[in-house]
Amino acid sequence: MGLIRFLVPRPDRIPPEAVSRAYMVGMDEVPWASRIVATEEVLIVDRPVGDSGCLHIPWRVEEFGEMMLSTASLMERDQAYLLEVELARGTLNRIRNQVANWELVGMTIPEPVQTRLSGVTEALSRAVTSKVDVMLASDLAADVIVECLAIMRSLSASYAQQALALRHSSGSRLVTMLGANLGTVPFDDHHARSYLSAFNAAVVPMAWQYIETSESKYDWSLTDSQLDWCKTHALKVSSGPLVQLDGTEIPDWLYLWEGDPETLTTFVTQYVRSVVSRYRGRVHVWQAASRINSGNFLGLSHQDTVRMAIQIVEAIRDLDSRTPVILSFDQLWGDSLSQKDYELPVYLADTLARANLGLSGIGLEIKLGYHPGGTCHRDALEISRQLDRWSSLGLPLLVSLVVPGGAGPDEKAQSQVSPLSDEWDSDRQNVWVQEHLPVMLGKQAVQGIMWNQFSDSHPHLLPHGGLIDGNSQPKAALASVSAIRKAHLS
Repeated sequence: MGLIRFLVPRPDRIPPEAVSRAYMVGMDEVPWASRIVATEEVLIVDRPVGDSGCLHIPWRVEEFGEMMLSTASLMERDQAYLLEVELARGTLNRIRNQVANWELVGMTIPEPVQTRLSGVTEALSRAVTSKVDVMLASDLAADVIVECLAIMRSLSASYAQQALALRHSSGSRLVTMLGANLGTVPFDDHHARSYLSAFNAAVVPMAWQYIETSESKYDWSLTDSQLDWCKTHALKVSSGPLVQLDGTEIPDWLYLWEGDPETLTTFVTQYVRSVVSRYRGRVHVWQAASRINSGNFLGLSHQDTVRMAIQIVEAIRDLDSRTPVILSFDQLWGDSLSQKDYELPVYLADTLARANLGLSGIGLEIKLGYHPGGTCHRDALEISRQLDRWSSLGLPLLVSLVVPGGAGPDEKAQSQVSPLSDEWDSDRQNVWVQEHLPVMLGKQAVQGIMWNQFSDSHPHLLPHGGLIDGNSQPKAALASVSAIRKAHLS
């Protein structure tokens, strides 16, 4: 039931392990629990349903590297689809849909982009009508995909320019928080100068594993000094997630109560209350908990994890009724849901937003270009569409993001997560920042953007994710962040 086959004449365009990261979705965009198998020239998707759907798969694209692409909606049929042609059709379809949506809200589509869209539509027609020669059709489709991604760059740049001009139309600069995670080592003067040149806010991590290394014995020294530094330099402060609900950054002694929801919740809320009691009035945003949708907190069920998140919010609200409180979600596209039976994170967020918990906003964590636990590289139009979808919840958004600025071994990285490919380097990280940060700033709902790792020269979680390299030298992206801040932010 639900069998769809694809011909893959150019299998070299499928990156290693791409099949394990591929998934298929229905109209609600929830990934189906599918079995996807690749032979030498055929990709087979076996689904539990017979409905039409879209295949999402990482794909090597000339000039762009590995990208997550998707087909348009495909019905089940006996004849195999030609995969690259369908990916080209799906990519062009996404552009047309986004153009239509942007025109509805008053965006002007530049004439050169309209001309290129006409040209790429004709090129897709040639690919579709050349299927008798599958190699030729695939190569023509590959050219269509390259041109579509180039058009997306032009479109997203035009969107950012027009959206930011509209936001600046009152004559004032944006008050969006732009910051980075301060990490677990105090800054030296060199790092401090680099940081202050780029950011008007900061994430003070408040990681549980470093504050309460032994039960009921707290070490506040790092957090105290980081908050003092932020106050000295007039930086807005967001706490790091007080509790990571995927079980990271928690003290070792807590594992004694693995699988015991009642005791674990008691310890969690006790820690949260200790932090909030000490630092209320010094923090501008509380990130209560993160990774609610993807976490497995010491063997708790998904339901118990969600209940714990609710109790964390209630504990903060009980002690601090004024400071905004947010809950954060990752895996925004639900990439891993084909292996689980969970709802899309945006649906869970909608449920919590309607529950009168006192939530002030939603956090969105994007670890782009990392695996496992991250997300595949997606184009700026797709990230824009995802932000618009979350904006529909009617709550402010705080985006936490990190993109690799290097590849290969990283001795100071503490996580087993790694960049998806060796294509990531400082230049590619910089291009990503230049393309995507203005798009995010153009969204009125996005009231904070936080780079989740400032320096690679200190112990850190994700390999090469910082804006300072392992030799304490700034990467190119840091100068781009600084330029964007100077152009748009107060």
